[in-house]
Amino acid sequence: MFGFLKKNRRIILQNDLAEEMAISNYEVDIKKTYIKEILNKRKLPLVLLDPLWHSIREQIVSESIDKNQGILQELLKEQGRLTNDYKDYGTVKQNFLKQILTLSGELRGEEDTQKIEALSNLHASTLGANQKLETIEKRLEKVEEEIEAINREIIEEIVAVGYEYIAICKNNCESLERQINELRAQVMIKTNEKKKNEQVLKGIYNYMHHVVGQNQIEIIDKELWDTEK
Repeated sequence: MFGFLKKNRRIILQNDLAEEMAISNYEVDIKKTYIKEILNKRKLPLVLLDPLWHSIREQIVSESIDKNQGILQELLKEQGRLTNDYKDYGTVKQNFLKQILTLSGELRGEEDTQKIEALSNLHASTLGANQKLETIEKRLEKVEEEIEAINREIIEEIVAVGYEYIAICKNNCESLERQINELRAQVMIKTNEKKKNEQVLKGIYNYMHHVVGQNQIEIIDKELWDTEK
């Protein structure tokens, strides 16, 4: 239905907005389909807890990643709440069972209507706790499935966009390598020119020292350079 909407995917080189580059959504989607199949049965780390992901997070821009990370964060919060609730209701249930055992031991044939009513209430409360635990357990299982699915979606997007990043960086490296080689060639040419000039300079000075003498050359040097300045 919304296939016409363009996805916002970009990469930022060296955390520099000036080096921001838009990447091909078509290429990313093609890669993502292939990556999904490869990662299908692989256990994946939780992306929000991965320090390596956070170290490159600012360089990869994807609306899908931003949105799904928000969903994942909320699911993890819900999972934490449900886990705590499950522990709390488990403790409550155990307390009910202890009270049931205590009251059952106290009755032993006695017709204590008050204790019988309390025992009945405890059984009802225990049943309620069991139902609550069952509800929480089912939701926990569902949340775990949702966490797995959304985390997988995020990582598939990261890897697909990452390969576009790698392709751009490889091209940049090849281009830079060519430039480096050109600069090396220029440095070599300039170095040879410098050596030739040094050889000419040395040859002329040697000749003038031989003909005129070192002391006179130093006087001439000082006079000429001072004059030029």
